[in-house]
Amino acid sequence: MQDNLLARIQNWYKSHCNGDWEHRYGISIGNLDNPGWTIKIDLAETSLENLKFERTIDNGTLDWLFIKTKDNVLEASCDPNKLTTVFEIFLDEIIPNYADENFRYNIFIVMKGASANVWRPAKAKMLTEDTMEIVEIPALKYENIKIKNIKDINFSQEDITTFTTRYSVGDKVKTELVEMFDGVTLVATE
Repeated sequence: MQDNLLARIQNWYKSHCNGDWEHRYGISIGNLDNPGWTIKIDLAETSLENLKFERTIDNGTLDWLFIKTKDNVLEASCDPNKLTTVFEIFLDEIIPNYADENFRYNIFIVMKGASANVWRPAKAKMLTEDTMEIVEIPALKYENIKIKNIKDINFSQEDITTFTTRYSVGDKVKTELVEMFDGVTLVATE
């Protein structure tokens, strides 16, 4: 269960890496001398950036937890046994119940028809830490496509109009980071 929880936190982090966010924001875990843990999760520029949340459990030295949001950061401190509890609250309660329905993530969806994979942009909303729902597929512009290796561009601007995608608005997709020629990109997985 803890391995799965760690993988889920990693997925949430990866879903926000866009070449900019990860340079300014992130997740930090520290320890307290009470004993206990501190956790900070940056929420700026995520679907949780307007989150107002607070939870307190205070049953003594080895049974306590404090969670609150402050300045676009989820701040938590807890006893030595509740680190997983904090992440469970974040993943299983906060994300599905408090994510802003109108916040849009830029993801890329694969197109078929070229000799190498080509991705086009789409807009999506977060459902879980690694699942998004496509809410818009904007008009295709040649300058917005992504490809892993620049040498694989062996097609013209007109050619991309013949490429297709299997994705549609409303599709729920898993996401992952893929290294493209110009950096990492969040893509829908097939």
